[in-house]
Amino acid sequence: MSGNNDNMGKAVKDFLAEAEEIVDQLSLDLVGLSDCADTGDCNPDLINSIFRGAHSLKGLAGMFGFTEIADLAHNLENLLDSLRLGKAELSQTTVSVLFDSMELLGSMVRNAGTGVSDTQGIERAVSRINSCLSAPPKADTVSPLARLGISDRILGALTEYEEHRLLENVKKGRNIYSIHASFSLMTFDQDLGELTDLLKQGGEVVSTLPSAGGGLDAGIDFEVLFGSELETAAVTLLVDKDNVIVTCLGGAGEVAADSTVPAAVADGGETVSAPGGEATPGADNSVTAKSFSRTVRVDIGKLDELMNIVGELVLSQSSINEFVDNLRRDGHTSLAAGLSKTAKVLERKLTELQKGVMEIRMIPIGQLFEKMSRIVRKVSREQGKKVELKTFGADTELDKLIVEDISDPMMHIIRNAIDHGIEPPDERISLGKDEKGVIRLSSFQKGNHVVVEVEDDGRGIDVERVKKKAQEKGLIGPADVLSDREAIDLIFLPGFSTSDTVSEISGRGVGMDVVKSNIAAVSGMVDVESRLGSGSTMTITLPITLAIIKALIISSAGRTYALPITSVLETIMVENRDILTVEKKEVIQLREITLPLLRLDRFFETTGMSDILEGFYVVVVGVAEKRLGIVVDDLVGQQDIVIKSMGETFKGFKGISGAADLGDQRTILVLDVGGIINEAMRGNA
Repeated sequence: MSGNNDNMGKAVKDFLAEAEEIVDQLSLDLVGLSDCADTGDCNPDLINSIFRGAHSLKGLAGMFGFTEIADLAHNLENLLDSLRLGKAELSQTTVSVLFDSMELLGSMVRNAGTGVSDTQGIERAVSRINSCLSAPPKADTVSPLARLGISDRILGALTEYEEHRLLENVKKGRNIYSIHASFSLMTFDQDLGELTDLLKQGGEVVSTLPSAGGGLDAGIDFEVLFGSELETAAVTLLVDKDNVIVTCLGGAGEVAADSTVPAAVADGGETVSAPGGEATPGADNSVTAKSFSRTVRVDIGKLDELMNIVGELVLSQSSINEFVDNLRRDGHTSLAAGLSKTAKVLERKLTELQKGVMEIRMIPIGQLFEKMSRIVRKVSREQGKKVELKTFGADTELDKLIVEDISDPMMHIIRNAIDHGIEPPDERISLGKDEKGVIRLSSFQKGNHVVVEVEDDGRGIDVERVKKKAQEKGLIGPADVLSDREAIDLIFLPGFSTSDTVSEISGRGVGMDVVKSNIAAVSGMVDVESRLGSGSTMTITLPITLAIIKALIISSAGRTYALPITSVLETIMVENRDILTVEKKEVIQLREITLPLLRLDRFFETTGMSDILEGFYVVVVGVAEKRLGIVVDDLVGQQDIVIKSMGETFKGFKGISGAADLGDQRTILVLDVGGIINEAMRGNA
């Protein structure tokens, strides 16, 4: 019985994984469909793709017994089918219904198996879908197909969808061609596919039907109905095959004289099969049962478990090194040398294993960017604003878990950029701006960190307004003097908001403080630059991974800590006479810059005291453009560590990102460099 439950649990997980992929792809395709609604010209392949996705989700949900998901997907499928057949109008109202229904589907997929059900939400969604389907039908007119010389045999074989697409091509003034092709029985599928790909470069393939005719003795004939703005000579040149006959049935009349073959063909497009349908030389036409794809879907939980095992092995390897050192100290030199050699081999293999597991965990940040494009489209539509999202560096890779952890902060930033930053179209026009606002989402790797920037061309942050609000809330006094950067940092304080009205998007004072704390939870930092009237830029700096990292082990006031080596810039020796005091804070001069110092015993308010020495070490750390010198008593060494969560009890502690075990069985705290720098810059250290 337990085995059956385990199998069912695994099946449900597989369903959730595949369903989530389908919903994500559908949501992305809907962004393109929304653009089609604006221009009035839509690629039929896009609607067909969305239609097939909804159909797949319906069948998948029905198979696993998720009837509510299946029913909603079925209603969506009906609406999409009406769109592809021209029975429903593709308008922004229809697109809005599709977006909202898809968002509800995504929520239902995430809650599948939990027993949570939004019955009222489903009923509202179905009602809106039905209202789109109940639009008055278009008035019947004489079919323009009557003017085309298409045989009754072919017209009778067309599906309702194909007949609709044929009518749409005629209404758009395109030429309609009948393309007769003869192929060898041995290679007709490959040759027909190549012909279809060539034709799609110059228009729309409406229908492909088997045809009777005097083709090859051992061959098969096809008749392809093709709609294009190209003239007959250009279409003939497009296919350029002896076994293909192009006939223009009419439709557009005279075509512009500059109609040419698409650039991809004119420049020497794909090489196609030779006349007679012979296979391309060197092609492997053998039948195989192997899968084309060599990828597998892996639960991130399994990768976490594997990474934990690797981490334990790293600790074991560190213990072996400790044991080797003890053997040397005890005089067992030969035994220590042999064991050390074996330990080095183990270390190399562990490094390779660690690298392999890390590569599996890494995903392109473009997956997050795609989700943000849907947020931009949804929020801008709700706000009545026109916003374009431009993305750069989507192929930058980041740990899957970090991508998931920053998804909500990124959503908050995007929503705030649209709500607070981007002005309404009429206001933008009056300011001399384009009516469509622009949000730039970019990412790039910088050393061992990934930098994500969110830039908008909106109104920017009004620093004086921020200061006024901060005084009203008692966060600063009337006599306090703040720089513009210090004032901007106030937006990250809990409960702070400059909005006078409360909406579903903003004004509740919840959001930016959550953004900062969530990013700090993954050892990241967020910084803001703003230009009043021109826009703002949010810069998020993140570690590439938090799984296994190399750390600098330090000691201060009798306690041992780990500093992620990715944040360590250098270590220097400093004497007491080098320390200066500026505004009651300790600093030193380091290569013509003033470097603030921080003592860990004061920061954590520990009872131990650092040794009073004439000289001491300073570890210079930095995240993004911010620098800080941490005063330490000793540099113990470097070691690979696995950062482990300390649970909810210690979640509120500033400057601590987790704990780690050392090879000598000690457990030490791992410092959160970003959090420490933020606190130090705010004057809390």
